[in-house]
Amino acid sequence: MKKAYLIHGTSTRDDDWFPWLEQAAKPNIAVDRIMLPNPFAPDPQEWADAIDQQVPAQDGVILIAHSLGCISTLRFVERHDLHDARLLLVGAFDEPLPMYPQLNGFVQPRLDYQKVTPKVGQATIITAKDDPIAPYKGSVEVAHQLGAKLIVQATGGHFLGADGYTQFPLALKELSRITK
Repeated sequence: MKKAYLIHGTSTRDDDWFPWLEQAAKPNIAVDRIMLPNPFAPDPQEWADAIDQQVPAQDGVILIAHSLGCISTLRFVERHDLHDARLLLVGAFDEPLPMYPQLNGFVQPRLDYQKVTPKVGQATIITAKDDPIAPYKGSVEVAHQLGAKLIVQATGGHFLGADGYTQFPLALKELSRITK
């Protein structure tokens, strides 16, 4: 069985579609929904330390991330010597969000894609044109930088439970694709 690590954003590991994905991926993929400290008042260094403690920095690592978890995942790839990382990023961004200046520490300094992109084997970015939190054009740019498969939905918001995303079959489909 393959193992994947889910890195949430400013929610908890038990919110949104995360528990559903863990169950739906079985028995082919074990999804470990990692714990991040202070998810509603996140600190970049605390999150980096927590991710480093729970996710092995090994070749072929499979990472699923949502929202703020996406930039945290890309920082993980940036700081470790990895090859063939597999990424599924939902609602990704890598620039400051004007409505959330308290998160600027996650995106500054800018991510060094010259360090990240060569380490990525497969990647899919999922975004929605009506995302009110992380504008979809940010996800388009992340996908472009990574050379990733990009899926842009007309609707979906930020893929939260509040947006109707307690299940997410598209995420399961793409997770299965990137782990082959």
